[in-house]
Amino acid sequence: MSFFNCMETAMGGGEADRERGERAQRMWRDMSDRYERQGYGRHDAESMAAEDVKEAFRKEFGEKRHVYMARIANNRKLARGVNAATDLSKHQSRTVESLDYQSRALVRRFNSRLADFLRQHHRNLLGSVTNPAQMKNLVREMHGQPTGDASAAALAEGIREALEDMRLMFNAAGGTIGKLDNWGLPHSHSRRAIVKAGFERWYGDVEGLLKWDQIEDHLTGKPFQQEGGPPPSDRVKREFLREIFDNITYGKNSREAVYGRPQGSALYKRRAEHRYLHFVDADAWIDYNQRYGTGDPFKSLMGHVHKMARDIVSMREFGPNPGMGVEYQQQLAMERARKEGMDGDRVSGDGNLAQRMFRVQSGGGAPESLWQEYVSVFMSSTRHILTSAFLDRAIVASVSDLNTMRMAAQAIGMNPVNVLSRHVELMKTELTGADALRAHWIAETLADPGIALARFQSEVPPAEIAERLSSASMRIQGLSGWTDAGRMAFQWEMQGVMASFSGRPLAEVDHPIGKLLRDAKVTEREWADLTDPANMFTAGNGATFVDPLWWRETTSMKPELADELFFKIQGMIEEQTEYAVPTQNLMARGRFDAAAYDAPPGTLVYEVWKSGLMFKSFTMTFMVGQYRRIAEQPTIAGKIGYAANMVAGATAMGAIALQLGELIKGNDPMPMDDPMFMAKAALKGGGLAIMGDIIAAGQTNWGGGFASYISGPMPQLAQDAWNLTIKNAYQFATGEDTNFGKELGTAVKRYAPMGQTPLIGPAFDRLVADQMVRLLDPDAEKDFKKKATLQQNSTGNGSFWMPGSPLPHRGPNLSGIFGGS
Repeated sequence: MSFFNCMETAMGGGEADRERGERAQRMWRDMSDRYERQGYGRHDAESMAAEDVKEAFRKEFGEKRHVYMARIANNRKLARGVNAATDLSKHQSRTVESLDYQSRALVRRFNSRLADFLRQHHRNLLGSVTNPAQMKNLVREMHGQPTGDASAAALAEGIREALEDMRLMFNAAGGTIGKLDNWGLPHSHSRRAIVKAGFERWYGDVEGLLKWDQIEDHLTGKPFQQEGGPPPSDRVKREFLREIFDNITYGKNSREAVYGRPQGSALYKRRAEHRYLHFVDADAWIDYNQRYGTGDPFKSLMGHVHKMARDIVSMREFGPNPGMGVEYQQQLAMERARKEGMDGDRVSGDGNLAQRMFRVQSGGGAPESLWQEYVSVFMSSTRHILTSAFLDRAIVASVSDLNTMRMAAQAIGMNPVNVLSRHVELMKTELTGADALRAHWIAETLADPGIALARFQSEVPPAEIAERLSSASMRIQGLSGWTDAGRMAFQWEMQGVMASFSGRPLAEVDHPIGKLLRDAKVTEREWADLTDPANMFTAGNGATFVDPLWWRETTSMKPELADELFFKIQGMIEEQTEYAVPTQNLMARGRFDAAAYDAPPGTLVYEVWKSGLMFKSFTMTFMVGQYRRIAEQPTIAGKIGYAANMVAGATAMGAIALQLGELIKGNDPMPMDDPMFMAKAALKGGGLAIMGDIIAAGQTNWGGGFASYISGPMPQLAQDAWNLTIKNAYQFATGEDTNFGKELGTAVKRYAPMGQTPLIGPAFDRLVADQMVRLLDPDAEKDFKKKATLQQNSTGNGSFWMPGSPLPHRGPNLSGIFGGS
């Protein structure tokens, strides 16, 4: 009796579910025909197909059971959290916000596992990967191709171990990624490139690059090409690759219309999808990535690290389908609010905020059409280029970090002087000291050149050249190193303070950090293991630290328990570090980011929204953090005292930033006895640096006043482009006087990437832009004098390097700082 007839009998006798039985019959027919086309006899083909169908159903049952058990455990965890929440009106958003800090913690851990690779293959100042020749050998080793390069082989083995660690953590959280030998590196498809090529060309390019004995047939869970068997037929290859092509082009939900189907694929199996295609060797992978991929090996690997970290923590907190988990938590919260008569609007509003925050945390929206994708990439690239032009002096405004680090240290009982002195020390050693290396600390900018840029904006992926320009702007001016050193200094000081309480029960640690540990639900047993001398990091000078990265690699605690404690401690540290060196705040983005409201990139609403938010990420993060700190103070006097302390420090740092900015522009320092100076300084140092520029100069550095600040630089860019091209062409054609020379000089000064980088800016203005204007504009000399006079009259300080002059005519006049002449 054939498999088909056996199933028919079983369904007829009620021994098998009819829907599943008919699906099994369809699978058996398809597999039998497939094997027969590959050259097997009909009897053998039917026998092999029957075994494959049985294996497929066994695999499906096991996967569903695994995912179901993870979902049940997470639902119980969510219910416990909601029932135990002391303030239900904030509980949901806080749980989602914790995902951000936990994912940062996990990225830091994964980066430490990739330490040797990152030190040898990070990106340089211009965005190019160091040692590209060895990178190719490394990719070959990852694909199981011996190269004879011992160093590349060792690095490849380290990467494999790190990727395997990620896979196991993902599966422990409810995922279903199978183990593959010589998997290589993750890849992502460029939808634009694939659609542009069309199926036939894409198929012709990719079919010969694939290793069919490793590509899994989803019907059976087995490779298309069995060991010793023939390769699949062209028809089978086409069917498989056509499905992938259509999924990329139209989306996976286009295959079948199902009423009520949840949007998107479940997260627990999504990270296995990029493993569908396996390449015959590293050169095939590189060839495909260059033509139809979206990144080089470095970008592919580090992007995978960040996505896996984000997905692992999301599944740990909210289950195999985290989006449904966030929604389920909201239902639990509203159920409790109803039973206990709480303010339902506040609880519901917090739940809606949590859902918006989760959209941002999970990657935000994606373009819905190819046209939107083209528009979003173009606009994102434009904003990155503008960033390289307008944030090329961001290091000056970042001196305000010294104040936020001071305030953050004081808030949790640390000595601010220790933090600041350690910051200076780390800047001198460039984060490469022996202690940093042994402590598994990897500078974030080695693994992600965009970390400093994230302080000011968050974007969809731009064109490669635009990303390199914006990243280079951050690195060349020193902002990347400054940010890394500040975060590392603060974290090390926290770890040192925790180590100072080793040997005491946690309940007796009468210190703000003790309260943070207890709020993080660290138990006495966990505290004892954390502060065990055998598990603490010891620096070269004998100082000890409770370093979660070091501890996780040395503890004998069971892995699942060790992971739980690692997330508690390092997540807490990451949250406090965000107060000290603000980068991005998920709660602020959940309130204001276009991605939180499902506005697809590439649409008019999204792009206008993103322009308005440009250069405000730091400001929003700063304001949210300081508002929280003020609200945490137990008394009115404490709130006022904290606010006054913060404003005083911000004003002092803002004053320094203002004066440094003037010197960098070729001007004398501003007189500090001017009553408006301190107002400007307070804004400059309080996270509203561009507002300080508006008050100081009457406009933003891209032109225009407050309205321009609100709308962002994109409208001004459009206006300048119109004036420089269409308007001047019309004036020339009609015989009117044009302002081409002046407007060209303004555009060059305003939009040249890195044109205002410290120590370069005045020279660029005077030697390039001003000389260009002098050649093209007959009224240039008059305008140069007018600009110098306006500078003196509006701010009270003159210029030591006059506009239009190729050389400074004197040194800066420092005597005018306190009102002297």
